[in-house]
Amino acid sequence: MKLSKIYSLTLSLIIFSACSTKKIEPPKVKEHNKTISYAHLGISDINKTKKIEPKVKDSNKTRDDDILELKGDFAWSYELMDFIEMMVNKHHFKRKELYKLFSKAKNYKYVSPKKNRSCISNHIYRGAGEWDRYKSCFIYERNIQRGIEFWNQYSDVLERAERKYGVPAKYIVGIIGIETAYGTNFGRYKALDVLTTRSMLGDRRADFYRDELEDFLLITRELGLNPAEVMGSSSGALGYGQFMPSSYIRFAVDFNNDGIKDLWNAEDAIGSIANYFAKNGWNPYIKEVAVRAKYKGYRFNKLETGYKTKYSQYKLKKKHKIKPRSKLKYKGSVSLLRLNRAGYDELWLGTHNFRVITTYNHSSLYGMAVYQLASEITKRINQN
Repeated sequence: MKLSKIYSLTLSLIIFSACSTKKIEPPKVKEHNKTISYAHLGISDINKTKKIEPKVKDSNKTRDDDILELKGDFAWSYELMDFIEMMVNKHHFKRKELYKLFSKAKNYKYVSPKKNRSCISNHIYRGAGEWDRYKSCFIYERNIQRGIEFWNQYSDVLERAERKYGVPAKYIVGIIGIETAYGTNFGRYKALDVLTTRSMLGDRRADFYRDELEDFLLITRELGLNPAEVMGSSSGALGYGQFMPSSYIRFAVDFNNDGIKDLWNAEDAIGSIANYFAKNGWNPYIKEVAVRAKYKGYRFNKLETGYKTKYSQYKLKKKHKIKPRSKLKYKGSVSLLRLNRAGYDELWLGTHNFRVITTYNHSSLYGMAVYQLASEITKRINQN
């Protein structure tokens, strides 16, 4: 009995010892990251996990249809390419649109201009009868009648401009008649062609015209105009008053209050011309612009003449026997103006306001044409 108990105790100790030393394996877990062999499909070396990268468009590669290239008369003009980059960076124009625009631009010197009735004053032969020829380009019956019609149509606007800026309506009418024959001739050339040619092909004033081209593109964008279709003068002047683009920036006004400064709108043009003269020194208290003078002889060569000259009226009268044919209330210095006619010279005295008119176009002939057209239209209106 005792031996049986000892045997049972010994057997229990052996079984307990065996259980305590057995290695217990953790439960098997399914391996989700296990790679699959594709050797049976003929694909080798696939046991390494392959990282799939998203496809990214190479920004350095340009499609053929996105290549920007200048074509036409200004192809390979590096000056124009630099200008385009400036317009893109400074004014946020679209590069592709500018390349397309300038590829269609033409060297205006090789383009037949649109025909019109007006003369080109710079091409008038100088010499005897110079004033007769110049005058006939602008002061003729049809243009006088256009001026009367224009004044009648916009009389309220002209009166408002005169009240606001102090510039007589007749000189605003005179300017528009000389510049565009009251809107019948806004220009003979495409402004884009003129400004691009002058700024990019070695004109002596290339820097000036480059700035004008910049302003031109800003103006056409502001007004929603197609720059390739806008007509202007051989200098790139625009609208009823033939403002250069920089003059538009400085002097154009929204005179009809529609939110747009539009120089192809007669009302805005009237206000803008009046504003131009006011800011260039027009004196509303000086009533006279020019008065014809008396002198001895038929041709005058004794003194320098031109809108830039300034003479004392007293000295002209006492020393040179030159005096006005009609009473001149203006007491300031006068410009001595010579108009060369076929058989004799006319001599005129120009006041301060005459010199202001010539800031519009630096020419004594131009200033006198504005004055005489304005005077003739005023006379006809007063007769009716």
